[in-house]
Amino acid sequence: MIRKLLVAVAALAASACSYGAAIDVAPMNARLGKPVLPPGDYCEVQGEAAPFRVISSEDCVPMKWDAEARTYTMVDPDDPEDSMEAAIVSLGQGLHLGQIEVETDQPDKYQIQIFIAKGAAFAIIPALGDDEMKRLAAKHPRVGFRNDSTGRPYIVSGSRDRIKAFLVAASKESLGEMKTGDETLGAGVLDAAGAADHDATRQQVRDIEAVLKAAKSLTPK
Repeated sequence: MIRKLLVAVAALAASACSYGAAIDVAPMNARLGKPVLPPGDYCEVQGEAAPFRVISSEDCVPMKWDAEARTYTMVDPDDPEDSMEAAIVSLGQGLHLGQIEVETDQPDKYQIQIFIAKGAAFAIIPALGDDEMKRLAAKHPRVGFRNDSTGRPYIVSGSRDRIKAFLVAASKESLGEMKTGDETLGAGVLDAAGAADHDATRQQVRDIEAVLKAAKSLTPK
């Protein structure tokens, strides 16, 4: 699941699976100078509470850190051309955005995913649906939006701080919807790709639980 989700982002221009932007929200001076996650193979975690199961036998994602570009490269082992590069910016409150520049002739060439990272584990927060995003956009009048060809809003203007505030609010709303719908937040954890599936180690459990705790703290009600 983790690998499929990450690799799919590379082909998602103006998609409900991410937030589109016509402006660069992660210029070099805004990017994290150090990796928020240690480089290595990230594999899917199954389970809502310990004991967690790490699915390391398949679909893990190799993540490489480029210190000069301040980006991660997420590699698709089956097709290296589908690999993608993401610039990371902190949003505060335990949240980060990963921005990917998509090769497209559409204006929303920057696609953004929001995630929580703790230790050597992370979880991607699903993007809001079109209608929910439109309602939230109306509450952020200092961030400009336009609709793409499918009718989904994408960001066209606004200061970086105001855009970040919108993305934090969207993430909280998404987590709230998941909580209401009793949905599970999927996580990935550093492991060895190709190893046999196994119960999470003590350190992995601590990191996974820290991610889930951070997500829970964003939806206190």
